[in-house]
Amino acid sequence: MKSTFVVVLGSLLALPLSANAAGESAQLFGRPVTTVAPLTAAEEAQRRADFEAMLERNDWVMVGDQVLPRESVYGLAGAQEPSDAPAAWDEAPHRATIFLNFNGASLSSGNNAALNKSPCVDAPIDYPGFTGTEQQALALINVFETKMEPYGVRLAYEKRPPAHLPYAMVMMGGTPQLLGMQQGVLGVSCSNDCGDQYWRDLTFAFTGALNGNNTETLGNIALHEAAHAFGLAHIAGPEHMMYPFANPGNKEWASGCTAYDDSTGGINCNYTHEQFCGDGAEQQNSVAELMAYFGTNSVDTVPPTVNILEPADGLELSAGSSVQVKVDVSDDHEGFGWKLVLPNHDIELVAYDFETTWDLNKLPAGEYIIRVEAIDHERNESFDEVTIYVGEDAPATTGDDSGTTGDDSGTTGDDSSATTGPDEPTTAGPGDDDDDDDSGVGTDAGTESGDAACLEGDECDKGCGCSSPGRGEWPSGAWALALLILAARPRRRARA
Repeated sequence: MKSTFVVVLGSLLALPLSANAAGESAQLFGRPVTTVAPLTAAEEAQRRADFEAMLERNDWVMVGDQVLPRESVYGLAGAQEPSDAPAAWDEAPHRATIFLNFNGASLSSGNNAALNKSPCVDAPIDYPGFTGTEQQALALINVFETKMEPYGVRLAYEKRPPAHLPYAMVMMGGTPQLLGMQQGVLGVSCSNDCGDQYWRDLTFAFTGALNGNNTETLGNIALHEAAHAFGLAHIAGPEHMMYPFANPGNKEWASGCTAYDDSTGGINCNYTHEQFCGDGAEQQNSVAELMAYFGTNSVDTVPPTVNILEPADGLELSAGSSVQVKVDVSDDHEGFGWKLVLPNHDIELVAYDFETTWDLNKLPAGEYIIRVEAIDHERNESFDEVTIYVGEDAPATTGDDSGTTGDDSGTTGDDSSATTGPDEPTTAGPGDDDDDDDSGVGTDAGTESGDAACLEGDECDKGCGCSSPGRGEWPSGAWALALLILAARPRRRARA
């Protein structure tokens, strides 16, 4: 009996990947590779127990190479599907970026690639990178480049994308035992993202479990797991990318409605597959779904448009006042992202939930530059900004009002002129060993009633006046910026 993604050919079984000479610090693409000590038998058993407890606690099941909510798995008793799913797919396509992380990272529980968070991770761990050569890594990358070339998907691997660009991530290293899974699992997705509605999934390709010379197989495994996070399920046919067992050779996306293969358990996202193949078909058309989700590959030279609607540029307020920021952000392709930045206070907040309204409460005296920066998957960038004055007068002007930011027209830009902050995310990136989480605003979060609450994704308890992760605090240390997200949108931003 085969297990999902268990290699049955001896030439593919786990052997050490090509390693650097003893004593040398491993690097890939000019950056250090995270390494971890092998687990002891006791540590491995404890992680297995912790993983099983996590599944039971959340009512999740491991179905082959997927960890899913039990109720979402078609074919399992008690499975439920949305009653309002359309008969045919009616969403606009969106652009996407996949970051192939060969360098490793410090991971924790959650669901956000930019924050190194995965539902697969029950407790913080240092996760290792790829232990092969750069040439082997490039061969794995080639699988992604070849198979995703027809679609509006960009790849990154040398450098992590900026946090405000929505991107998925595949961890290209390690073994299943590190996450508490059994030997024989060669990759895993813990995402139930039907139709690729959420754009920040994190999946795993356990490259440490296979002979590194089998780069085509490793690349297929990694792309297979990424595709589960798109919402694709297992189908029949060893020639297909979504076949549930690892075998050598070239793989293709199935271009017609192809029968499910539920040999490893139930099927995810049946209701979306029915939108392409018909009710009750129990089939999936991988090519049709990928084209619907991502669209045709084409060059995108148009940057997003950003227009800060409120506050007005030059607004004067008394010390301790509050102000609401409203912004309109658009682009010619869906999938873009943005963030709120207060550059002269070293504060930024990524709009992970597509927020377009923020309240800045009880502002200390000072000058505030309020900027919103946007980016698309071609790395076209733009921004709009206004300046307000709290407890002080605006500087005298000469009457020349020809500035290009803060007006009703907003601003657009390109790579040569935009200023969008650091390229690296504000959390610890691959190879980093720091524990700080600099992703948002060093503030208290509030609700509309004024009660303290935690921001989406924070690890503090509801009802606490906890500090959200931030790039910096107010200079005085005595004031806090109470940030209220008033317009948190669903996972994907609907086109206006």
